[in-house]
Amino acid sequence: MASFLVEVSGRHCHLAQEHLEKLFGRGYKLKVARKLSQLGEFASKESVTLLTKKKETCKLRIIGPVRDHTQVEISMTDSYKLKIKAPVRISGDIKKSVGGMLIGPKGSVKLKEGIIIAKRHFHCDLPTAKKLGLRNNQKVSIMTSGDRSTIFNEVVVRVKNGANALHIDTDEGNAALAGGVCSKARLIKSTACLTKKKK
Repeated sequence: MASFLVEVSGRHCHLAQEHLEKLFGRGYKLKVARKLSQLGEFASKESVTLLTKKKETCKLRIIGPVRDHTQVEISMTDSYKLKIKAPVRISGDIKKSVGGMLIGPKGSVKLKEGIIIAKRHFHCDLPTAKKLGLRNNQKVSIMTSGDRSTIFNEVVVRVKNGANALHIDTDEGNAALAGGVCSKARLIKSTACLTKKKK
């Protein structure tokens, strides 16, 4: 089976337009630092500071474009350092997650919820999904290559336009990639689907 990209995501945030303007000023638009593999997404030149209830802080790169809801994605190691208990969630599932404060050059935003540890996932375009028999939200197992080859279970399939790529966080990347010697992975088996089929 053909291999695909493994991309390691450092801590970052996605902002709603209203929050972007509170942090950077009215009418502000994010500046592109580099384009990412997923269609239309980019790492911006801007960053913000996250402040937790325990007064711990870290810097977050902003990933564009703006979204409907603000979301912060960190690793488990970040969670320990920030002294918070962020839940492991698929992107977009922020209900009853951890809150905090985002601080920018023009203001701040208090979040009641929105901080998560992103669940590992596999971005798969529609033609590839059809070829492999994969469905959106299905869970699969994926094996990386390299000197520290690792099998990741419970990987959620996200069918969308863009590059076929396994997305993992820095903790998972450090465990499996050994300093970046691995940049490829392959699907080894399908498991369950997150959503139940309607009877």
